[in-house]
Amino acid sequence: AAQQRAPPPAAPPAVALAAQPRVAYVPEARRAVIEPEMSDDEGIEYVSGAAVRQVSGGHPGGAPVLGGTLQASAEFVGGPSKGEVSWYRLRGGREEPISGADGLSYTPTADDFELRLRVAFSSVVGGDPVTVDTQPVGADAGFMAELNKQLGSLLGKRSGEASFSVRGGGGEGRVVVLSRDKLKVRKKGRVGSDQTLLKAEFEAGLSLAMDPFDDVRFEVLPEGSEPVDLSADSRRGRDMLVLIARRLSPASGATHARAAAAEEEEEEGGGA
Repeated sequence: AAQQRAPPPAAPPAVALAAQPRVAYVPEARRAVIEPEMSDDEGIEYVSGAAVRQVSGGHPGGAPVLGGTLQASAEFVGGPSKGEVSWYRLRGGREEPISGADGLSYTPTADDFELRLRVAFSSVVGGDPVTVDTQPVGADAGFMAELNKQLGSLLGKRSGEASFSVRGGGGEGRVVVLSRDKLKVRKKGRVGSDQTLLKAEFEAGLSLAMDPFDDVRFEVLPEGSEPVDLSADSRRGRDMLVLIARRLSPASGATHARAAAAEEEEEEGGGA
């Protein structure tokens, strides 16, 4: 009989494979870039939304006041790092650059009183500067009441005086005394001609220059004499003293910008 063949071996049992979880594709995050806005009339707007508003002192959003904080804002193509800000005083139709004012905030001083301010927003990417003008700088009701009271006393009586406690360049106690026709600087706590460090007649020429990088420092600049470096007890006190002196002496309205211009003219004249 024929030999029977052995049946083939059975196939191994199937093994089920675990399902692999699907991983969703997440694209790499990209940095947000401010795209330039387009204007049908002017083309690309490199600076948009430019504005200036008061955020402290006086009425928020109202006219600027001495000692208040003005905040500038705008959007620049490429982001804030691509923008530049400059502040100016508008005096007699001219732009007068404000020393040290190149940030988004600025606090008006006596140098700005009754003047409009202009903020210029520029993009380093391109385009022309965008400017925003403020209303004239004023003062709060309390400041104006004190200013008018002091001026009324000085101009109403020849013997009237206004005194301000200040400090000298080395921190020494000093007193500035204003009268209708003169300004005096004395040693604090003492009275007498030997204690008077400076006596300047307004008619002879006198100016006060405020330090734009210090809230309380200022200089008294008498015609033909050395300047006297002083510091008031507060920003408000300096504004009050300077405004009273400038009302008594028209020549005392010189600012750093005017003084610098005068020095340049003198140097040019001397070199001719």
